[in-house]
Amino acid sequence: MQRRSLFSRAVGWAAALVLCSGAVQAQVPPYPQRPIVLVVPFGTGNIADNQGRMIARSLAAALGRPVVVENKPGAGGSIGTEFVARAPADGYTLLYGTHGTQAANSALYANGRIHPAQDLRGVHSLFRQSTVLVAPASRPWRTLKDMLEAARVAPGHLTYASSGVGTQTHLAAAKFQGATKVTFTHVPYNNQSSMTDLLAGNVDLSFSYAESVLQHMEGGRLRALAINGKTRLSALPDVPTVGEAGYPGAALEGWSGVFVPRGTPDAIVSRLAKEIAEATEASDVKASMAKIGSYPMGLSDAAFQSFVEAEVPRWREIVKSAGAEAR
Repeated sequence: MQRRSLFSRAVGWAAALVLCSGAVQAQVPPYPQRPIVLVVPFGTGNIADNQGRMIARSLAAALGRPVVVENKPGAGGSIGTEFVARAPADGYTLLYGTHGTQAANSALYANGRIHPAQDLRGVHSLFRQSTVLVAPASRPWRTLKDMLEAARVAPGHLTYASSGVGTQTHLAAAKFQGATKVTFTHVPYNNQSSMTDLLAGNVDLSFSYAESVLQHMEGGRLRALAINGKTRLSALPDVPTVGEAGYPGAALEGWSGVFVPRGTPDAIVSRLAKEIAEATEASDVKASMAKIGSYPMGLSDAAFQSFVEAEVPRWREIVKSAGAEAR
């Protein structure tokens, strides 16, 4: 009798545990329950901001909740990146990150208070991004070969504009010089005046994002000499890549992706990764991105995180080779 009583109690306790477990699981609300914030750690009106807003719209439609873009620029993207790294790991604060924020900045900012590759988790990649080597139409060069011949005659005489030390527009030029054995003089900017000076012919060259220069090429004010990436642009089908021009080691592509604070639940990361994958592979998105030299990378969760971690030493070496000092 006592054994039966003990057995009955054990069965009752087990049943109660199952019921309690089910009740707890039932109380976990489905994600998401409120608006999500996507932090873009740069200013407005640039390629990062435009891509971030495009992804935000896609996520909002797929998740059924608003996805609000917040621009938090400063320190090459470090301010916004740190903000997300220190946010609650609940899936409601996302980061639009890049090769700069997640990799190059570790070499550019000596006193960084976070380690992006460790403190943030990659959800899904977005796009790899090339630049276009352009010159004012007033310059006599018609091809990359023409420009390189002129540069070799007078080393350091030709100037190039960038959007700042350590940016892709600077590092691309530095890598290009190393591969082609030419020397330019760097003219860094930190605002939109670089395009004004380029159009005016005050500088000779720029490795610019296609989104920024296509309209000026169509208007006949700039001339494209090469695509500094692995793939030609659909908007510029006759412009060769630097590899096709004989300098495969000159290409430098940047990349972007979505990140969350380390510790975000796997289920939330998986849901976000699924929706981002579908957004980046949509035919209309791929077509519009290809026009400006952006192509989906197709890396999700663990594969993307591994890629990011491997990029840190690679970009550290690129920064070092460019002579960009840590700030």
